[in-house]
Amino acid sequence: MLRKIILSIIWLTLTALLLLLIFYGVSTSDFKNLKKYNEEDYGIGNVRDNMQNPSKKKQEFAKERFYTNRVTVKSSTMANLGDFTVNIAGDKKLILNISLKYKEKNKNAWISTGAAKNEILAKGDVLRDAVIHTFSNSNSARVSNHRMKKELVKNINAYLSEGEIEDVYFNRFLIQ
Repeated sequence: MLRKIILSIIWLTLTALLLLLIFYGVSTSDFKNLKKYNEEDYGIGNVRDNMQNPSKKKQEFAKERFYTNRVTVKSSTMANLGDFTVNIAGDKKLILNISLKYKEKNKNAWISTGAAKNEILAKGDVLRDAVIHTFSNSNSARVSNHRMKKELVKNINAYLSEGEIEDVYFNRFLIQ
């Protein structure tokens, strides 16, 4: 009998302790800051509308991700001229993305001034135009050889005074 009373007291104590912990947790939680979800119908019609009319942020991200004509400098020696789509001889289309390895022309400088980087960013449109003109006068057999890379380096360097292009890298190269 005494054992049943002790077990009952232990169970009551544990239950009371558990209830106190639950009440304490509820009282100290911040339910007021929970955000309510919009209870719109997310049926196929709404999904279709969102796909056909994406937000401006999604459009900007997609434009930058899949096709860019922005010139960017990735490091102190590498720049990217972006994506190109060029018609080449024989009714073919060349799709490519070009990176440039560059250096400053002033070899005696102890510290890089960043003049080459600034010049590449400032003359980005001119450099892209030089690439387009170099490829647009080519046929598909001539496009893929090393002579074309040398010609690109020569044509781009003609527009640079502070920097010099050492090499050209193709990140994407597709002839259709």
